Amino acid sequence: MNSSFRNVQILVDLLKQYKIKDVVLSPGGSDIPLIHSIETDEYFTCFSVVDERSAAYFAMGVALQKNVPVACVCTSGTAVCNYLPGITEAFYQSVPVLAITADKNPYYQGQLEIQKIEQTHIFDGVVKKSVDLPVVQNSEDEWLCNRLVNEALLALTHHGRGPVQINVPIVGRTDLYDDKTLPPERKINVVEWLDDDEIWNKYAQKLVSAKRVLFVMGQGVTFTPGIVSLLEELHKKCNCVYSVEHLSNLDCEGCIHTYPVSEINGGSSLEKLVPEIVVSIGDNLSAYNLRPYLRRHCKQICNWQISESTEIRDAYKCLTAVFDMKLEDFLRKILSFFPANSTNNATYRAAWEEELSKITIPEFEFSNLHVAKKISEIIPENSILHLAILNSTRIMQYYKLAKGIRTYSNVGALGIDGCVSTFAGQAASTDELAFLIVGDLSFFYDMNAAGLRSIGPNVRIILLNNGGGSEFHFIMGKDKIPSLNDYISAEHVNVAAGWATSLGYEYYCVSNAEELDAVIGKFGEKSDAPMFLEVLTDMEQDAKITQKFYADNAVKIKSTLAKKIARSVLGGKNVQKVKNILKVIKLSLIHI
Repeated sequence: MNSSFRNVQILVDLLKQYKIKDVVLSPGGSDIPLIHSIETDEYFTCFSVVDERSAAYFAMGVALQKNVPVACVCTSGTAVCNYLPGITEAFYQSVPVLAITADKNPYYQGQLEIQKIEQTHIFDGVVKKSVDLPVVQNSEDEWLCNRLVNEALLALTHHGRGPVQINVPIVGRTDLYDDKTLPPERKINVVEWLDDDEIWNKYAQKLVSAKRVLFVMGQGVTFTPGIVSLLEELHKKCNCVYSVEHLSNLDCEGCIHTYPVSEINGGSSLEKLVPEIVVSIGDNLSAYNLRPYLRRHCKQICNWQISESTEIRDAYKCLTAVFDMKLEDFLRKILSFFPANSTNNATYRAAWEEELSKITIPEFEFSNLHVAKKISEIIPENSILHLAILNSTRIMQYYKLAKGIRTYSNVGALGIDGCVSTFAGQAASTDELAFLIVGDLSFFYDMNAAGLRSIGPNVRIILLNNGGGSEFHFIMGKDKIPSLNDYISAEHVNVAAGWATSLGYEYYCVSNAEELDAVIGKFGEKSDAPMFLEVLTDMEQDAKITQKFYADNAVKIKSTLAKKIARSVLGGKNVQKVKNILKVIKLSLIHI
């Protein structure tokens, strides 16, 4: 019988999937659910060692002799401390010993709870990884627990061997063993270049047979001509789409700029676009809604990660494989197992293109979005473009850029504090024109960087100054928080004119479309001095224009979807009959 604690169940099932058979057990009050679940399972070979100090060394001996990872289980409190000498020795001998430490209720840390001490940092410096499992109370806890156990068990032997700690809080009755079978748990597999052909062929066949494969291209990847060629070859042979945004810096056959689709309708009408396989490449995205959309469908998706990093990134809650290698190596290897006659029937790409075609980008009145369009038209090929976070990044996603433009943004930690400085470093490292599009709060936070000695004539700063944080008006608005401008949006009347001119910039300021048209072209040309354009708009108006743009397109998308549903339910002729009836009713109402 198995313990009723879900964190224990998850751990025990994954121990079996990772083929960890040998377990050294040291008894105590807190670890009874762990011990009993393991000792009653015929899969495990159990050793009883009461002294925890001895148990850790004993586990190391078994691991050395059998050349396999070995687990040891202890109760809470000083029992955990007694593992330290053995775990230290295991670390310096690179022996994969798994210390499973039972714990008390984490809420009672520092409250003189019996046998409750700080256990999660005892082994700092002598373990490859230490994880603290949650008390599982909901689906989020369950996902986190599964992910942490996978991370810990992978760390035992991945990128070198060594000890690992899994801390397991036990909260509740320890005498409940009602579950006859363990619920199956998701295992995250690591695939390497030298793995058997059988393994590689299995993954290749999954790609070949899948009807919807989505490669999500994050920032931070250098797409060489060789990689681009391989991506295009893969696109020809399987039903895949490369989801890109400006930060992806990828332009090849199969790319779809998915940002407008995911952000405008939030994934609400994208059921037909749900992929069977998501392949994660690169780092962060600027898109807010793509990840939540994929998470909502995690039970329909399996996620693969291609990365040389040892970090497990289970962004969509359905990670099943980590390909521990360079992207180019993955592409070459997987393509070698594709049948010669495999082809892309283009239906998945067409589905994305159809959704994208529903989005109408109007001619905006003078606003941030209007400025974004004008800027996108004048940035020359091969320029550097740095987008400050949030609004600056958002508005540029709706306009195509010239070929070869490298786009960047500090979306890694998403802070406003260093965008000007990062841009300055990039501009100083190229002879090409370098553009920064930045909001007023971000600029004034980091304005000193605009005066660095390295600033050269290739620098182009476009400051979108709407007098505060329009992002907060876009998200919530004054109807929800009447005092929004006071402290949240941080309304101000600052301008950069004095600062920019004092630093030697060729400075321009515009407050309407005509003034913008008169000067914007100059910024796409070479000059003898750095150039600065300050665009004065109104933050509340900017937010309203963006909100209306999103709302109008969302309504249009939903209307299109409703029409399709009506046609499928009623048939074409009946739809027309309904339209005629509604027209008669409308005319009747007019005459009443």
